[in-house]
Amino acid sequence: MEPNNDGEPTRGGTLTFTNIGAPGYWGRRIEAEPGDPRCDVQSETIDFGWGSEFCCRTRHEVTSDRLTPFNEQLHLVLEGPLRVKALAVYQPLGASDGPWGIRSFWDRRTPDQPYNLHFSGPDDAQEFLGDLGNNCAYYAMQEQPFPCGPGSDPYCPGSDLDYYGWAGSKLVVMLASMPYADDPALLPLSCIADGEDERAQDAPWVGVSPSELNRDGWSGYHPCHCFNNTNNGQLGDGCGQINVFEVIAEASGPQWGNRDIISTGIRSYQVGSLGGVTCGIQSCGIEQFPADADLVDVNSLTAMNQGAVIDAEDPAMSAGPAWRRALDDRFYVFLLDEPSRTVQVAVIHPGDVAAAAQPIVPALPDVISREVVDGFLKLRLPQ
Repeated sequence: MEPNNDGEPTRGGTLTFTNIGAPGYWGRRIEAEPGDPRCDVQSETIDFGWGSEFCCRTRHEVTSDRLTPFNEQLHLVLEGPLRVKALAVYQPLGASDGPWGIRSFWDRRTPDQPYNLHFSGPDDAQEFLGDLGNNCAYYAMQEQPFPCGPGSDPYCPGSDLDYYGWAGSKLVVMLASMPYADDPALLPLSCIADGEDERAQDAPWVGVSPSELNRDGWSGYHPCHCFNNTNNGQLGDGCGQINVFEVIAEASGPQWGNRDIISTGIRSYQVGSLGGVTCGIQSCGIEQFPADADLVDVNSLTAMNQGAVIDAEDPAMSAGPAWRRALDDRFYVFLLDEPSRTVQVAVIHPGDVAAAAQPIVPALPDVISREVVDGFLKLRLPQ
């Protein structure tokens, strides 16, 4: 697992979301017939043209504030252009204050030997080789099948994503790069539609989505899903998702799209939308930022000189933290921790690994202590 980097190390960065989780609800899909009083969020027969299907969603009440709803099962979503060399998921081995171990693992050097990982890619591909072309998506799950179909709870009709996700606290580590879509090795792998422009659609995405959302069908795009509580909305004010690293395609327009800027944002019933700033090419030319900056402020068009913190209970801030897209390798690390109610996202250059991250990368040991997790939670990059 040898990183590929050019030039001097960059500064790295952390973006930390605190006070994540709150009592509330989202509309959970259940198996029911029209007229069932439980269908109090959505009760609708959806006509697809080739057939119809009844959609029933009921209020799934949440009483805990411990990282809800992201303490539920989550799938990992990877969308190209992206080149992955290693992927590991850590979780507590027992009590949350004890050691954490690798729950799932994949290594580019042995792509046919994943540990507790099931992949689903274009054309139902189940072997992940590490290179994703433009707009190509892979979903990563645990290898245990989830029993969708009649009697399933939450209800899911059946798809190639019917596997368990990771519930509770989790630490995801990736060694990866985000080359441009016209990279000679990735261009032949492109999944964009005929007639579309490679640059305009050049938008890598790494996210975690509720497993029940992905198992709803159509890779989470079925019209009967938990993402929103509001009708026909796109707020993500239901079970939501975390856009851990999201490039907004330049096809969205110069005000929003910029293939060189990556945002991180959370959507859920707790906050609607938190973080996730955008800065289009008309105002955010990448040449305006220092070449050694990973974490940037798109509001002041400067590099951030310390890690950013966004409080879900007091989100107002003057800075607009986002990431400069790295074409060479970085460690992409994101931690979802129940006890501290924290989501922490980090970008770390392999040539300058902060002391708090050294027990994790580059070695990716089988087990890390809770003290290591706590040390990472306190990390603020750049420093």
